This record gives sequence, C-alpha cells and structure tokens, in this order.
Amino acid sequence: MTPALREQVRQRAKDCCEYCQMPQSCTRLPHEADHIRAQKHKSPTKLTNMCWACALCNGHKGSDASAYIPDTDELVRLFNPRVDEWHDHFEWDGPELHGKTGIAQATIELLKINSETRVSHRRMLIEVGEFPPDLND
Repeated sequence: MTPALREQVRQRAKDCCEYCQMPQSCTRLPHEADHIRAQKHKSPTKLTNMCWACALCNGHKGSDASAYIPDTDELVRLFNPRVDEWHDHFEWDGPELHGKTGIAQATIELLKINSETRVSHRRMLIEVGEFPPDLND
C-alpha cells in the first residue's frame, strides 16, 4: 500500500476507527488501514476496499467477512463502512455500542467492541469529554 493511499483512508475516516469510532488520539496502538475484504480473498488494495480501523477492531476482524448474530445460528456479513451507514446500524448507550441490525450485532460480537476493557476505556474517555467523537464536522 502506498503512503498516499494510507493517508487518504485515514483522512476519509477523520482518524477514527470506522467500526468502533475510537479516535487515534485516544489510544496508544496505531490505527491501521484495513482491507474490508481481505487480500487472501483476492481483494484489491484500493480506496473502495479500505477502511481505517483501530488495532483492536482490526486484530479481532482478521480476514473474516462474516459472523454469527449472537444467540442465533444466522451467519451474516460484517459491517462494511464503504456500503453501510454507521448510524443505520449502530448506536451508543453510554460507553456500550448497540447493534440496531443483525449485521451490527455480529460485528460488535466478533470485534469484541463491548469487551470489559474497551467499555471501561470508553467510560473514562466519556468522563473527560473525549468520546464519542463528532464525526459530522
């Protein structure tokens, strides 16, 4: 990936994870340009297949393209920041992220977005006014 493409991906996302919305400024691990459809599935490295992801979301996602909706046997595709509107699928309840759709619920579960440590981190950021970011600017 070229540095220019990586910078385009970062700027488009306003330096926030496109899955959990964590700003790069609020985490120590560097955010990464993520292939939405993994390279091992013969996906291209181009802007339309890339998103900005925090290290935790990207690490849990790996090359997965789908996951099960919690407490069901229904396999669904993961949230795709290039075709899905974030607010159509997700909503915040304090530091916890809730899925409005099966796609969101499966994504939250697979990416472990509501793990105890991540919720605790967001709770602290909320208390100091750093989270959630205003991505509508």
